[in-house]
Amino acid sequence: MSPIVAVVGVGGLGCPAALALAEAGVALRLIDEDSVERSNLHRQVLFTDADVGRRKVEAARDALARIAPGARVEARAEHLVPESAEELLRGVSAIVEGSDNLPTKFLTADAAAGLRVPVVHGACVAWHGTVLPVSWGDGACYRCVFEELPDEEMTNCAIAGVYGPVTSVIGALMAADALRLLRGDRSTAGNLARYDGWRQTFRSTRFPRRSACPLCGDR
Repeated sequence: MSPIVAVVGVGGLGCPAALALAEAGVALRLIDEDSVERSNLHRQVLFTDADVGRRKVEAARDALARIAPGARVEARAEHLVPESAEELLRGVSAIVEGSDNLPTKFLTADAAAGLRVPVVHGACVAWHGTVLPVSWGDGACYRCVFEELPDEEMTNCAIAGVYGPVTSVIGALMAADALRLLRGDRSTAGNLARYDGWRQTFRSTRFPRRSACPLCGDR
């Protein structure tokens, strides 16, 4: 059976990641309940002005069909919630998580752990971006690095803004990590890569698995 990658969040990160994966021949399950807004267009590369008001997953599916004919894309205009997260993600070979809020990031991590599916987390704020690939049993998971959801939302792209070139770079890196995981290469699992688009620098830090982690620790 051909691999299927779930893309959680079809925005600044999910669009370039989905494009790269579709062009590589990977089947996709796009998950996002939002609609395209004009303010999205500078960084969400699959959308045009004609898509404003449409569901993101449907506009992205149609764009991918034009760009990569034959692309297999399932559009799920749904919000990831605890009651349905595992069901929405069931049956995929890997997950690319590019949502713009912390609750969804933690929920995706928890669901991926329950399903034992590798996941690539990505985030961007202003000129900075991060990528964390997770393969269960190989290095740290999301909750090893970010132990718990903070009481108050940290600075995010809605507050600080985000620059389109940075989201494209991070989205492409997420797709590369997903392809690597699909091939069984876990060499970057647990490595938190940090990109500074202003200074054009990369840093990578390998985090060990925490023995007390509620997702992947010793139980």
